[in-house]
Amino acid sequence: MPPPPPLKDVLEPLYHAVLPGAGAAALVLGAFLAVGRWRAAALGSAVAVVVAFMCGNFALPKLSLKDPAPTWENTYRVLLWVPLETSPCEHWLPRVALVLVAVGVLTRWLGLAVSRAVPDRAWWTANLLVWLPRIAAVYYVSAWLVMGNAAADPKWASLRWELVASMVFVWLVLDSLARGGASAEISLYLTAIFYAGSGVLLYSHNAKFMELAVIIGSAMFGIAVVTLVVPAREDGTRAIASGAIPAAVAFLPGLLLGTRPSHNETKVPVLSFWLVALAPLILSPFLIPRVSRQNRWLQLALRAALILVPILIAVLLAGQHEKLPYEEEAEW
Repeated sequence: MPPPPPLKDVLEPLYHAVLPGAGAAALVLGAFLAVGRWRAAALGSAVAVVVAFMCGNFALPKLSLKDPAPTWENTYRVLLWVPLETSPCEHWLPRVALVLVAVGVLTRWLGLAVSRAVPDRAWWTANLLVWLPRIAAVYYVSAWLVMGNAAADPKWASLRWELVASMVFVWLVLDSLARGGASAEISLYLTAIFYAGSGVLLYSHNAKFMELAVIIGSAMFGIAVVTLVVPAREDGTRAIASGAIPAAVAFLPGLLLGTRPSHNETKVPVLSFWLVALAPLILSPFLIPRVSRQNRWLQLALRAALILVPILIAVLLAGQHEKLPYEEEAEW
Protein backbone atom coordinates (compact mmCIF):
# COMPACT_ATOMS: atom_id res chain seq x y z
CA MET A 1 0.00 0.00 0.00
CA PRO A 2 1.34 3.51 -0.84
CA PRO A 3 1.85 5.97 2.02
CA PRO A 4 -0.94 8.54 2.59
CA PRO A 5 -0.64 11.67 0.42
CA PRO A 6 0.37 15.05 1.88
CA LEU A 7 -2.54 16.96 3.40
CA LYS A 8 -2.38 19.68 0.75
CA ASP A 9 -2.81 17.08 -1.99
CA VAL A 10 -6.05 16.01 -0.30
CA LEU A 11 -7.44 19.45 0.50
CA GLU A 12 -6.91 20.95 -2.95
CA PRO A 13 -9.02 18.39 -4.87
CA LEU A 14 -11.59 18.52 -2.06
CA TYR A 15 -11.89 22.31 -2.39
CA HIS A 16 -11.67 22.57 -6.18
CA ALA A 17 -13.39 19.40 -7.42
CA VAL A 18 -15.25 17.36 -4.78
CA LEU A 19 -17.22 20.06 -2.97
CA PRO A 20 -18.22 22.08 -6.08
CA GLY A 21 -19.22 18.93 -7.98
CA ALA A 22 -21.19 17.23 -5.21
CA GLY A 23 -22.65 20.43 -3.75
CA ALA A 24 -23.82 21.93 -7.04
CA ALA A 25 -25.36 18.67 -8.23
CA ALA A 26 -27.20 18.16 -4.94
CA LEU A 27 -28.55 21.72 -4.85
CA VAL A 28 -29.77 21.71 -8.44
CA LEU A 29 -31.42 18.29 -8.30
CA GLY A 30 -32.93 19.15 -4.91
CA ALA A 31 -34.47 22.29 -6.38
CA PHE A 32 -35.98 20.36 -9.29
CA LEU A 33 -37.41 17.67 -7.03
CA ALA A 34 -38.89 20.30 -4.71
CA VAL A 35 -40.83 21.77 -7.64
CA GLY A 36 -41.98 18.59 -9.38
CA ARG A 37 -40.63 15.57 -7.59
CA TRP A 38 -41.16 12.67 -9.98
CA ARG A 39 -41.66 14.29 -13.36
CA ALA A 40 -38.64 16.58 -12.93
CA ALA A 41 -36.15 13.98 -11.69
CA ALA A 42 -34.58 13.03 -15.02
CA LEU A 43 -34.36 16.62 -16.27
CA GLY A 44 -33.11 17.79 -12.88
CA SER A 45 -30.28 15.27 -12.82
CA ALA A 46 -29.30 16.26 -16.37
CA VAL A 47 -29.09 19.93 -15.42
CA ALA A 48 -27.38 19.02 -12.14
CA VAL A 49 -24.44 17.24 -13.76
CA VAL A 50 -23.94 20.13 -16.23
CA VAL A 51 -23.96 22.75 -13.46
CA ALA A 52 -21.69 20.56 -11.32
CA PHE A 53 -19.07 20.42 -14.06
CA MET A 54 -19.31 24.18 -14.63
CA CYS A 55 -18.75 24.81 -10.91
CA GLY A 56 -15.81 22.41 -10.77
CA ASN A 57 -14.22 23.92 -13.88
CA PHE A 58 -14.79 27.55 -12.91
CA ALA A 59 -12.08 29.71 -11.40
CA LEU A 60 -11.88 33.48 -11.18
CA PRO A 61 -8.56 34.89 -12.40
CA LYS A 62 -6.39 36.82 -9.97
CA LEU A 63 -7.59 40.28 -10.83
CA SER A 64 -5.54 43.43 -10.69
CA LEU A 65 -5.81 46.76 -12.43
CA LYS A 66 -3.75 45.36 -15.32
CA ASP A 67 -5.75 42.16 -15.73
CA PRO A 68 -8.74 41.89 -18.08
CA ALA A 69 -12.26 41.42 -16.75
CA PRO A 70 -13.48 37.82 -16.27
CA THR A 71 -14.58 36.21 -19.51
CA TRP A 72 -15.20 32.68 -20.83
CA GLU A 73 -11.58 32.74 -22.00
CA ASN A 74 -9.98 33.28 -18.58
CA THR A 75 -12.35 31.74 -16.00
CA TYR A 76 -11.77 28.05 -16.69
CA ARG A 77 -9.75 25.94 -14.27
CA VAL A 78 -9.16 22.59 -16.01
CA LEU A 79 -10.51 22.76 -19.58
CA LEU A 80 -11.37 25.51 -22.04
CA TRP A 81 -15.06 26.37 -22.05
CA VAL A 82 -15.08 26.45 -25.85
CA PRO A 83 -12.57 24.04 -27.45
CA LEU A 84 -10.46 25.23 -30.35
CA GLU A 85 -10.20 23.26 -33.58
CA THR A 86 -6.62 22.41 -32.58
CA SER A 87 -7.49 21.51 -28.97
CA PRO A 88 -6.57 17.99 -27.79
CA CYS A 89 -9.35 15.46 -27.39
CA GLU A 90 -9.92 15.98 -23.67
CA HIS A 91 -11.02 19.58 -24.30
CA TRP A 92 -13.96 18.22 -26.31
CA LEU A 93 -15.29 16.04 -23.51
CA PRO A 94 -17.62 18.71 -22.01
CA ARG A 95 -19.18 19.33 -25.42
CA VAL A 96 -19.55 15.59 -26.00
CA ALA A 97 -21.24 15.23 -22.61
CA LEU A 98 -23.55 18.20 -23.22
CA VAL A 99 -24.74 16.80 -26.54
CA LEU A 100 -25.36 13.33 -25.11
CA VAL A 101 -27.19 14.75 -22.08
CA ALA A 102 -29.49 16.78 -24.34
CA VAL A 103 -30.11 13.82 -26.65
CA GLY A 104 -30.74 11.58 -23.64
CA VAL A 105 -33.43 13.86 -22.20
CA LEU A 106 -35.15 14.49 -25.54
CA THR A 107 -35.22 10.82 -26.55
CA ARG A 108 -36.53 9.88 -23.11
CA TRP A 109 -39.48 12.22 -23.58
CA LEU A 110 -39.97 10.96 -27.13
CA GLY A 111 -39.99 7.35 -25.96
CA LEU A 112 -42.52 8.08 -23.22
CA ALA A 113 -44.82 9.88 -25.67
CA VAL A 114 -44.63 7.10 -28.28
CA SER A 115 -45.10 4.31 -25.73
CA ARG A 116 -48.42 5.86 -24.70
CA ALA A 117 -49.58 6.26 -28.29
CA VAL A 118 -48.79 2.81 -29.70
CA PRO A 119 -50.41 -0.51 -28.71
CA ASP A 120 -48.57 -2.86 -26.33
CA ARG A 121 -47.59 -5.24 -29.12
CA ALA A 122 -45.61 -2.40 -30.77
CA TRP A 123 -43.51 -1.67 -27.67
CA TRP A 124 -40.34 -2.00 -29.72
CA THR A 125 -41.26 1.18 -31.65
CA ALA A 126 -40.60 3.38 -28.63
CA ASN A 127 -37.26 1.65 -27.93
CA LEU A 128 -36.24 2.10 -31.55
CA LEU A 129 -37.02 5.83 -31.48
CA VAL A 130 -35.06 6.17 -28.26
CA TRP A 131 -31.90 4.29 -29.17
CA LEU A 132 -31.40 5.08 -32.85
CA PRO A 133 -30.90 8.83 -32.17
CA ARG A 134 -28.66 8.00 -29.21
CA ILE A 135 -26.43 5.71 -31.25
CA ALA A 136 -26.27 8.31 -34.03
CA ALA A 137 -25.33 11.01 -31.50
CA VAL A 138 -22.59 8.83 -30.00
CA TYR A 139 -21.14 8.16 -33.44
CA TYR A 140 -21.23 11.86 -34.31
CA VAL A 141 -19.55 13.15 -31.13
CA SER A 142 -16.95 10.36 -31.10
CA ALA A 143 -15.25 12.15 -33.98
CA TRP A 144 -14.35 14.98 -31.59
CA LEU A 145 -12.44 12.56 -29.36
CA VAL A 146 -10.15 11.20 -32.07
CA MET A 147 -8.73 14.48 -33.31
CA GLY A 148 -5.07 15.46 -33.31
CA ASN A 149 -2.73 12.67 -32.25
CA ALA A 150 -5.39 10.00 -32.53
CA ALA A 151 -6.30 10.95 -36.08
CA ALA A 152 -2.68 11.11 -37.25
CA ASP A 153 -1.37 7.91 -35.71
CA PRO A 154 -2.35 4.64 -37.46
CA LYS A 155 -1.97 2.88 -34.11
CA TRP A 156 -5.21 4.54 -33.00
CA ALA A 157 -7.18 3.84 -36.18
CA SER A 158 -9.70 1.66 -34.33
CA LEU A 159 -10.07 4.05 -31.39
CA ARG A 160 -13.24 5.71 -32.67
CA TRP A 161 -15.05 2.38 -33.04
CA GLU A 162 -13.89 1.33 -29.59
CA LEU A 163 -15.32 4.55 -28.17
CA VAL A 164 -18.64 4.19 -30.01
CA ALA A 165 -19.13 0.59 -28.89
CA SER A 166 -18.08 1.36 -25.29
CA MET A 167 -20.36 4.38 -24.98
CA VAL A 168 -23.40 2.68 -26.51
CA PHE A 169 -23.19 -0.47 -24.39
CA VAL A 170 -22.39 1.40 -21.17
CA TRP A 171 -25.33 3.74 -21.83
CA LEU A 172 -27.66 0.82 -22.54
CA VAL A 173 -26.79 -1.02 -19.32
CA LEU A 174 -26.83 2.02 -17.01
CA ASP A 175 -29.99 3.56 -18.46
CA SER A 176 -31.91 0.28 -18.32
CA LEU A 177 -30.99 -0.31 -14.68
CA ALA A 178 -31.72 3.31 -13.70
CA ARG A 179 -35.15 3.25 -15.33
CA GLY A 180 -35.80 0.06 -13.43
CA GLY A 181 -35.68 2.05 -10.19
CA ALA A 182 -31.96 1.86 -9.32
CA SER A 183 -31.04 5.49 -10.03
CA ALA A 184 -29.46 6.21 -6.68
CA GLU A 185 -27.63 2.90 -6.72
CA ILE A 186 -26.27 3.51 -10.23
CA SER A 187 -25.13 7.01 -9.24
CA LEU A 188 -23.20 5.56 -6.30
CA TYR A 189 -21.59 2.95 -8.55
CA LEU A 190 -20.56 5.69 -10.96
CA THR A 191 -19.07 7.64 -8.06
CA ALA A 192 -16.89 4.66 -7.16
CA ILE A 193 -15.96 4.03 -10.79
CA PHE A 194 -14.94 7.64 -11.46
CA TYR A 195 -12.93 7.84 -8.25
CA ALA A 196 -11.17 4.61 -9.14
CA GLY A 197 -10.57 6.03 -12.61
CA SER A 198 -9.06 9.14 -11.05
CA GLY A 199 -6.61 6.88 -9.21
CA VAL A 200 -5.60 5.11 -12.42
CA LEU A 201 -5.19 8.46 -14.18
CA LEU A 202 -3.10 9.81 -11.31
CA TYR A 203 -0.85 6.74 -11.49
CA SER A 204 -0.44 7.52 -15.21
CA HIS A 205 0.70 11.06 -14.22
CA ASN A 206 -2.28 12.87 -15.71
CA ALA A 207 -3.42 15.19 -12.92
CA LYS A 208 -5.76 17.15 -15.20
CA PHE A 209 -7.62 14.01 -16.27
CA MET A 210 -7.73 12.90 -12.63
CA GLU A 211 -9.49 16.13 -11.65
CA LEU A 212 -12.07 15.68 -14.40
CA ALA A 213 -12.89 12.21 -13.12
CA VAL A 214 -13.22 13.54 -9.55
CA ILE A 215 -15.57 16.35 -10.65
CA ILE A 216 -17.95 13.99 -12.48
CA GLY A 217 -17.71 11.35 -9.76
CA SER A 218 -18.57 13.97 -7.13
CA ALA A 219 -21.53 15.15 -9.19
CA MET A 220 -22.82 11.57 -9.29
CA PHE A 221 -22.43 11.36 -5.52
CA GLY A 222 -24.46 14.53 -5.00
CA ILE A 223 -27.21 13.16 -7.27
CA ALA A 224 -27.21 9.83 -5.41
CA VAL A 225 -27.53 11.49 -2.00
CA VAL A 226 -30.48 13.64 -3.04
CA THR A 227 -32.23 10.73 -4.75
CA LEU A 228 -31.88 8.66 -1.57
CA VAL A 229 -33.01 11.49 0.74
CA VAL A 230 -36.22 12.21 -1.18
CA PRO A 231 -38.95 9.94 0.24
CA ALA A 232 -39.95 6.98 -1.90
CA ARG A 233 -43.45 6.40 -3.21
CA GLU A 234 -45.86 4.08 -1.45
CA ASP A 235 -44.77 1.22 -3.73
CA GLY A 236 -41.12 1.75 -2.71
CA THR A 237 -39.92 3.29 -6.01
CA ARG A 238 -37.77 6.40 -6.00
CA ALA A 239 -37.27 9.31 -8.37
CA ILE A 240 -35.60 8.20 -11.60
CA ALA A 241 -32.59 10.49 -11.87
CA SER A 242 -31.27 8.98 -15.09
CA GLY A 243 -30.65 12.26 -16.92
CA ALA A 244 -27.05 12.43 -15.67
CA ILE A 245 -26.10 9.04 -17.10
CA PRO A 246 -25.20 10.37 -20.60
CA ALA A 247 -22.55 12.60 -18.99
CA ALA A 248 -21.01 9.52 -17.42
CA VAL A 249 -21.27 7.76 -20.79
CA ALA A 250 -19.25 10.59 -22.34
CA PHE A 251 -16.63 11.05 -19.64
CA LEU A 252 -16.04 7.44 -18.63
CA PRO A 253 -14.98 5.81 -21.93
CA GLY A 254 -13.97 9.21 -23.32
CA LEU A 255 -11.64 10.05 -20.46
CA LEU A 256 -10.17 6.59 -19.89
CA LEU A 257 -9.95 5.46 -23.52
CA GLY A 258 -10.25 8.52 -25.73
CA THR A 259 -7.42 10.41 -24.05
CA ARG A 260 -4.89 7.57 -24.28
CA PRO A 261 -3.15 9.03 -27.36
CA SER A 262 -2.43 12.23 -25.44
CA HIS A 263 -1.25 10.51 -22.24
CA ASN A 264 2.34 10.91 -21.23
CA GLU A 265 4.53 7.87 -21.48
CA THR A 266 3.32 5.63 -18.68
CA LYS A 267 3.84 2.09 -17.49
CA VAL A 268 0.20 1.74 -16.40
CA PRO A 269 -1.19 -1.23 -18.38
CA VAL A 270 -3.89 -0.50 -20.96
CA LEU A 271 -5.97 -3.13 -19.15
CA SER A 272 -6.37 -0.76 -16.18
CA PHE A 273 -8.02 1.84 -18.42
CA TRP A 274 -10.30 -0.74 -20.02
CA LEU A 275 -11.36 -2.22 -16.68
CA VAL A 276 -12.54 1.16 -15.40
CA ALA A 277 -14.10 2.36 -18.65
CA LEU A 278 -16.15 -0.83 -19.08
CA ALA A 279 -16.84 -1.53 -15.40
CA PRO A 280 -20.61 -0.83 -15.74
CA LEU A 281 -20.94 -3.72 -18.19
CA ILE A 282 -20.39 -6.18 -15.35
CA LEU A 283 -23.97 -5.33 -14.32
CA SER A 284 -25.37 -6.62 -17.62
CA PRO A 285 -26.73 -9.91 -16.17
CA PHE A 286 -29.17 -7.88 -14.07
CA LEU A 287 -30.98 -6.85 -17.25
CA ILE A 288 -32.21 -10.44 -17.62
CA PRO A 289 -35.81 -10.51 -16.32
CA ARG A 290 -35.34 -13.68 -14.31
CA VAL A 291 -32.31 -12.24 -12.54
CA SER A 292 -33.92 -8.83 -12.00
CA ARG A 293 -36.87 -10.46 -10.20
CA GLN A 294 -34.69 -11.94 -7.47
CA ASN A 295 -34.62 -10.63 -3.90
CA ARG A 296 -33.89 -6.89 -3.96
CA TRP A 297 -31.36 -6.94 -1.12
CA LEU A 298 -29.55 -9.87 -2.68
CA GLN A 299 -29.33 -7.92 -5.93
CA LEU A 300 -27.94 -4.88 -4.12
CA ALA A 301 -25.24 -6.94 -2.45
CA LEU A 302 -24.29 -8.77 -5.65
CA ARG A 303 -24.17 -5.62 -7.77
CA ALA A 304 -22.06 -3.76 -5.21
CA ALA A 305 -19.62 -6.68 -4.95
CA LEU A 306 -19.42 -7.11 -8.72
CA ILE A 307 -18.79 -3.44 -9.49
CA LEU A 308 -15.86 -3.37 -7.05
CA VAL A 309 -14.03 -6.22 -8.78
CA PRO A 310 -12.87 -4.51 -12.01
CA ILE A 311 -12.16 -1.11 -10.47
CA LEU A 312 -10.08 -2.52 -7.60
CA ILE A 313 -8.11 -4.70 -9.99
CA ALA A 314 -7.53 -1.65 -12.23
CA VAL A 315 -6.14 0.48 -9.38
CA LEU A 316 -4.01 -2.33 -7.93
CA LEU A 317 -2.64 -3.13 -11.39
CA ALA A 318 -1.77 0.52 -11.98
CA GLY A 319 -0.04 0.67 -8.57
CA GLN A 320 2.12 -2.32 -9.42
CA HIS A 321 3.53 -0.60 -12.51
CA GLU A 322 3.73 3.07 -11.52
CA LYS A 323 4.17 5.23 -8.45
CA LEU A 324 2.03 8.17 -7.44
CA PRO A 325 3.60 11.61 -7.98
CA TYR A 326 4.04 12.32 -4.26
CA GLU A 327 5.79 8.94 -3.79
CA GLU A 328 8.31 9.88 -6.48
CA GLU A 329 8.82 13.30 -4.86
CA ALA A 330 9.46 11.62 -1.49
CA GLU A 331 12.17 9.44 -3.05
CA TRP A 332 13.94 12.52 -4.35
